[in-house]
Amino acid sequence: MSRYEVVIKSDTGITIPNGVMTRFSKLVAGRADRCYVPIEIVIPQDEERYPVGTFKKDMIIELWREQNDTMVLDGETCYFLRGWKYYKSGGKDLIYLKGYDSNYLLDGREVEYNAGSDEAAKTDVACDMMKEIVDENFVSATDTDRNLAATLLTIQADDGQGATVTDAFSRQYVYPLLQKICNQSREAGTWVTFDVYYSGTLPLEFRTYVNQRGADLTDSLLLSAESGNIANPVLDEDYTDEITVAYVAGKGVEDERIVGSASNTTRLNQSVWSRREFITENFQLDVEASCDSAAQVALDKYAPRIYFSGEIVETVGTQYGINWNYGDKIRARYLDYEFDCMVLAYLIEYGENDGKITDKVTATIRGEIEA
Repeated sequence: MSRYEVVIKSDTGITIPNGVMTRFSKLVAGRADRCYVPIEIVIPQDEERYPVGTFKKDMIIELWREQNDTMVLDGETCYFLRGWKYYKSGGKDLIYLKGYDSNYLLDGREVEYNAGSDEAAKTDVACDMMKEIVDENFVSATDTDRNLAATLLTIQADDGQGATVTDAFSRQYVYPLLQKICNQSREAGTWVTFDVYYSGTLPLEFRTYVNQRGADLTDSLLLSAESGNIANPVLDEDYTDEITVAYVAGKGVEDERIVGSASNTTRLNQSVWSRREFITENFQLDVEASCDSAAQVALDKYAPRIYFSGEIVETVGTQYGINWNYGDKIRARYLDYEFDCMVLAYLIEYGENDGKITDKVTATIRGEIEA
């Protein structure tokens, strides 16, 4: 059975009086890739410890979890307190607290720059572009009223990672823009993600990651239904968006138009109905070989995929915080297929009610391979 502590701090990171909580009627929290996840806490009402007026908007909530006899910060995040209520239920006086993990910060800004400006139109590798956008709208904005102090938020150094992305985004919200840039990089073949990292003290740090959010455990951790450490497995083979022949039209017109192509003979021969064509234009390409290469990229992008998803069952060797963590890459085997899977999300559910203790961690994994 796990042991949890919640620490409530002021918006600048100072622990409030009676800010360490160890008993909960309900505690629900977690993380999810490129999302902000709520934390919900229900504690007994104590007018001496937590009178009305104790809790303030944007107080920092930390969740600590015991691992190997040591209390560690869960999820490398904090939560911003955004709501609370005092109420009675079942004859008990209770307090309910709700907040959102540190990625919630990103959902509060837009790209406040004119179309065509350097801040609103970029070509760069995905990770560096995301860092520039956060920097220019949270830390070093032209309108200095928008800037957070370096004691509150910093930006990880550029690392040159991710696929090259070109986009224009004046007046768009920052948070969905970052999600879109991740998708563009992933579709181009390089998996990236982002997170607002918290170490247990301010400042927060905006970070990007390539290949996986955590550690690569594919050579050391294998999940399978036979081993009893995976639940609700799903295998999904999807040919919906498949193309088998791709054309890219480059520079020129009519008979002088340069056109490249690529095809997948194996998939063409799988069915008499298999020919599905795709065409796009790129007037910057003036050599057929370049058009051929671009067509191959399109062909790979729309290849059919086999998807796998499931949930980790905690057993000896597959315990949360000991054998795996949020964002790790692990291997799963199901129906003669093997997948490298990301731990994309997890949810902690804990509580003590009428002598009964709930203590559960549910983690979702997902992987894919080309069909």
